[in-house]
Amino acid sequence: MMNILLPTDFSANARNAAAYALQFLKDTACNFYLLHVVPFPAEKLGAHAMSMSPEIRGKFDELLSWLESIKTNPEHHFHVCFKADYLIEAVREKCSEKKIDLILMGTKGATNNQGAVIGNHTSDVMRKVKCPVLAISENATFKEHKEILFPTDYKIHYGSRMLRTLLNLASLSNANVKILEIFNSEKEPSPEQIENRDFLQDSFSPKVPVLQTYYSSKEHNPKKVFVSNRNVDMIVLAAKNLNLCQKFLQNDQDDHIPFINQLPLLVLHG
Repeated sequence: MMNILLPTDFSANARNAAAYALQFLKDTACNFYLLHVVPFPAEKLGAHAMSMSPEIRGKFDELLSWLESIKTNPEHHFHVCFKADYLIEAVREKCSEKKIDLILMGTKGATNNQGAVIGNHTSDVMRKVKCPVLAISENATFKEHKEILFPTDYKIHYGSRMLRTLLNLASLSNANVKILEIFNSEKEPSPEQIENRDFLQDSFSPKVPVLQTYYSSKEHNPKKVFVSNRNVDMIVLAAKNLNLCQKFLQNDQDDHIPFINQLPLLVLHG
């Protein structure tokens, strides 16, 4: 039984992420914890803030009714959670309390810039909560994940917990993993990078991932590397490598590679 946290602000993007979760995990028994956070500490709002308002309860009832109508696995169970607190604190607390295996949320909520690829709240959860996060675009429609793209510069060591999450999720649809090696110059990889590369490849054995090497110094627009990866179904990043990959996931639109904005993004911690 997997424990999945679904933060929601009841926006269209959050609803789409919840529907995506049910399809992605259609063959897996799951507890889905629907979490709505009023982003202020309760002590500043007064005692009444500890309980849901009739308006929020109504939104939860509507969401639950819709989720029950579209679920296909009888072993999918939904639980309502409400918290008046700062978002990160509320998510951290729920992850610890419910032993959450995966946070699945929209890439942006109702209040975020419409041109942004990753909203501020989602970005904060990705960076600050030590739990795997799968972010789903408002434009994403579910399809089986057959090829997963994993950009890395090998400058960090990948722990077993981090890779176990990736391997488990890839196994749900028997997906292949393509490692996109990102080097700053032809002097790389260094001995340390080679050591981390060998460990990463060994972790996937016997199903060895495809390697694609890319030198960022040769390309003024590094996001063009994705043009040759149009068939990927998911992008995976290590949380410690988010700065490295920021140039690939900048908050802007790109007419040449719009499919980036529609791909699920998995961020791993470990």
